[in-house]
Amino acid sequence: MSDQHVRAVGLLGAVLVILIAGPAGTLAGSEADSSGSSLKEVIFTFSPLSYYDEVYLAGTFNGWSTDATPMRQVDRRFEVMLLLPEGEYEYKFVADGNWITDERAKRFKPDGYGGRNSVVVVDESFEAIVLIRGDGRIMLDGLGHRDNAWERSLNADSTVTLRVRAWMGDIERIVIHWLNTGDLPEDDVFWSREKSDTLDRFDSDGKYDYYETTLRSTDLVYYFEIVDGSTGVVLDRLGARVAESDDLRLFHFDSSMVTAFDTPDWVRDGIIYQIFPERFANGSPVNDPDFSEWYYKGVAELPASGQTNGEYFHLIGDWYDIAGLKVSPYKTDGKPDWNSFYGGDIEGIRKNLDYLVDLGVTVIYFNPVFESKSNHKYDAATYMKIDPHFATNDEFAAFVSECHSRGIRIILDLALNHTGHTYWAFVDAREKGTESAYWDWYEWKEWPPPGDIVSTPGDALQYYDCWWGFGQMPNLNFDLSTPGPEEHTVTEIDDAEPNRPLVDHLLSVTEFWLAEMDVDGYRLDVANEVPLWFWELFRKRVKATKPEAYIVGELWGSSPEWVNGRYFDAVMNYEFFRNPVLAFIAKGQINAGEFHAALAPGRLIYLEPGVRAMMNLLGSHDTQRFLTEADGDIRRLKLAMLFAMTYVGAPTIYYGDEIAMAGSGDPDCRRPFHWRWPDETRRVEVHDYVSRLAAIRKEHPCFTRGGFEKILAAGPIYAYRRTGPGGDAIVVMNSGPDEVTVEVPTAEGILRVEDALGTSSIPVAAGASGPVFTVTLDPVSGSVFIPAAE
Repeated sequence: MSDQHVRAVGLLGAVLVILIAGPAGTLAGSEADSSGSSLKEVIFTFSPLSYYDEVYLAGTFNGWSTDATPMRQVDRRFEVMLLLPEGEYEYKFVADGNWITDERAKRFKPDGYGGRNSVVVVDESFEAIVLIRGDGRIMLDGLGHRDNAWERSLNADSTVTLRVRAWMGDIERIVIHWLNTGDLPEDDVFWSREKSDTLDRFDSDGKYDYYETTLRSTDLVYYFEIVDGSTGVVLDRLGARVAESDDLRLFHFDSSMVTAFDTPDWVRDGIIYQIFPERFANGSPVNDPDFSEWYYKGVAELPASGQTNGEYFHLIGDWYDIAGLKVSPYKTDGKPDWNSFYGGDIEGIRKNLDYLVDLGVTVIYFNPVFESKSNHKYDAATYMKIDPHFATNDEFAAFVSECHSRGIRIILDLALNHTGHTYWAFVDAREKGTESAYWDWYEWKEWPPPGDIVSTPGDALQYYDCWWGFGQMPNLNFDLSTPGPEEHTVTEIDDAEPNRPLVDHLLSVTEFWLAEMDVDGYRLDVANEVPLWFWELFRKRVKATKPEAYIVGELWGSSPEWVNGRYFDAVMNYEFFRNPVLAFIAKGQINAGEFHAALAPGRLIYLEPGVRAMMNLLGSHDTQRFLTEADGDIRRLKLAMLFAMTYVGAPTIYYGDEIAMAGSGDPDCRRPFHWRWPDETRRVEVHDYVSRLAAIRKEHPCFTRGGFEKILAAGPIYAYRRTGPGGDAIVVMNSGPDEVTVEVPTAEGILRVEDALGTSSIPVAAGASGPVFTVTLDPVSGSVFIPAAE
């Protein structure tokens, strides 16, 4: 420890807090024996050359949250201590909003944005911390309650939920002492009239325990009492400390300063099914693409050679001919065919509603359906018309009505960051230049661009701002005062110069599909590439038009600042669902403890209504299919489906995953649906399994409305309990290659459990630490167990 020093930072009553600090810009751990503890003390230190007001630590241990882990300033450096299980963690410092790599770290990984994340490997060299409830020692650094929407949230029923965290296993209880501000005595002696409630421990992420209480008050002052054994400290605005009654600095919550948040019940209770419309079913060959629209001129025929590496839009005559989605027969560069069509349409979906209902689907999420040049339809020619090769507007409205009559809601994909280059406003601006009424709807750099209106310049960014340089998708200009991508970071409308005609148009489009077509919500494409102030206007218009509409954003990372009463109901849960599931179930890259730790931020950094409405997906049109990720192992696909149907949030099936469809990246992941699946045993096996899981989810409300509690996380075994209403359920999974027999803890009073996916009834017996039932799991398998009291 020659490069380390030990510093005592607080001695409060019986509480001693020790930090082991290393050199500037490094993190340090002692070489003490681990004593078998699963938590290690890790100190992060940031010594900046510039002045910063606030510094936070963000990383894989907190879901990359930018405000979950504040660092304390000590002299000219910032520090924070974390207790972490052994493992590898990526991190950065966030200083006044700037993401900064710890250049003194020993390891680094690409951050996906052209930079680097620092990496720390927590191993036996770090000091083990043994936390024991009731020993009278309280780790003050682990106690936290801050003024943010997750720890102080206003619910739709005008109650307020308050949350506190503590190091896992460290304390016995937390009590809140509070008063409505209107009840404060004139002498301001809080103690004389305070009310008290004990918080419930509702979750753990492997590092912290989380406690909460819900109070029926909208304007209150409060503080917390933290108790362990004979030791007690308070947690108030000054932090966790020993304090006398006349030295309290009370927290204050005023509901008039925040926005209440709730999400639609039908999403929480639902099973979402994503459909790429062009590839699900061809129900009406009459409307198959004939490429007669003006924007296909010159790009719907092959040259005399029969080959081209340019655009070639064409219809594939054989629904099951998918070879071109891997390597196009028309290209010489070995690339796939992105411009092929198969004739899928709305009528094809309507004719297969029985299939979806029988599967258990209650929500259809459509990729874009607006008239567009491409097969993916993210390049809209208009937002007001269904693509004519899918349906007419009247046919689509009738389809939505029929879906509603069968208990299915409809979500549309809406790309408002950009239009297509065929969009009527862009065409007008390209033709007329500054004389166009829509010139400012786009951000022009040079005009006119070369070529005719059908084509797009290869160097489109030289002429106009466009999505990631794709000239077919010119970006919309929301803020007349801020150029290009910079406008995406503007949060408040008062800091922008809104492009009012454009904004009004987009909001009218939003209202049209909800009010006139009766759709039930929107998935918002590349949501982080549209200003937040616009999404606030968008939410107000959506909820005013249809209060029970659902708004879900395409955001691939940690996004708690987006999920609240100002913006979105939920996001596509890539970060805290798909990514952990791929690592644990599809690939076996992490153990159950790491799986639990990777999932936990998704439950703990978002507001509870948002957690229950998360779009929990295994794959999408933008990813390899899950079965391909799992090397074709249908056992892993089935296990992932089991987890999706029983975890917190809305399970989301990408069309065809339920019949074991495979596919690599775009466009291979967008194959036509395999309607011959009943002829193949393995496809039938997966389909029937998913259908049974959907039925179990609907039969037991604990999966849609209940709590979540980890029971076991050891090696390949992960077990959890979903609690009430209507009774509990226990899920046990084995992601490993070997058969495993495991004792699963259960509650007192349970005499046996029933295997919901099988026929067995398993007795409960006395275990070393309470009642258990014993189950043997095949390799890569799992099941659902329903406790019975008699």
